[in-house]
Amino acid sequence: MRLGAQWLRGTGAGRSYFWVLVGVMAIPFRWWWMAGLGAISLWSFGRLRSRRRPAATEDVIRFGRLLVIPLTGGLSLSNSLMMVSREAHPQLRIEVSQALRQGRQIGLARALAASGGHLGELFGRMAGAQASGSSVVRAVTTHVDNLHYQTRMEALSRIRSLPVTLAVPLTLLIVPGFLLALVGPPVATRVAEMLTGLIGT
Repeated sequence: MRLGAQWLRGTGAGRSYFWVLVGVMAIPFRWWWMAGLGAISLWSFGRLRSRRRPAATEDVIRFGRLLVIPLTGGLSLSNSLMMVSREAHPQLRIEVSQALRQGRQIGLARALAASGGHLGELFGRMAGAQASGSSVVRAVTTHVDNLHYQTRMEALSRIRSLPVTLAVPLTLLIVPGFLLALVGPPVATRVAEMLTGLIGT
């Protein structure tokens, strides 16, 4: 304790850490409790919102990228699908569960080929690769890259069309002000002259 007190008195860093610790401990416990409760509420709201959101292309891309990891590690296709589905969007999780359930009855390749939904195209490529003996990882990677490229091109197309989309609203906002600035002063002058004439008479 004596050495610790000497260290606190002798070093600037020690004094800084000490006062920071004192400041943190001086905050009432209820504020820490409220901050923790708020953080948990925000996290729960984000999770609930992501679950209610319908599946999109980005979810399929994320699913495919995650699927490559266990497949590259040597895990079987069915086990890889089951593992990755736990972290997937709820709709994708249902599609994987249905495909695996049918795969136990008619074979996984046929079940994947007959699947539809958001993962239908990806499953079809995987089934074709498995039936032909080619690399399933390469099929998944190729499909994910194509989806990513399409998504990027669609985003760029929306960005390019943004000026055209905003042209009409911007025109409606600018034209009235321009007309007011152009016509307003002469009209105001004319009205003032008329009022002056009426008052003078």
